[in-house]
Amino acid sequence: MKHFLILIGGLLMAPICFFLFVYTSSFAWFILPQALTVMFVRQSQTAYDSLGAPGWPDLVVCVLYYPIVGWILSRATRSGNLLHVAARIIIWHLFAMILAVITMEIRNHIWRMP
Repeated sequence: MKHFLILIGGLLMAPICFFLFVYTSSFAWFILPQALTVMFVRQSQTAYDSLGAPGWPDLVVCVLYYPIVGWILSRATRSGNLLHVAARIIIWHLFAMILAVITMEIRNHIWRMP
């Protein structure tokens, strides 16, 4: 039963993440750093975009990340490795937050170049 709740929680996060990302909430930095990283890498490959709007690759990462994490955590719950897997996901999430800041700075640097 517990693994179903984790999976359902991951699925319920998808629309929440979509609206946070589309409406550029500041919570996206903490909840969706993976999607922000994809967005900054995509934007650094094109010309300056004053809107900074998300594109399809960013939205796919945004909508699919938490359902996949929910599925991974539900499998870890069934196998008894929840703490070990959750610790790795937390480390990955913190790494993604740092990577999002770095890719934002790289994108800003590229956009400032003549």
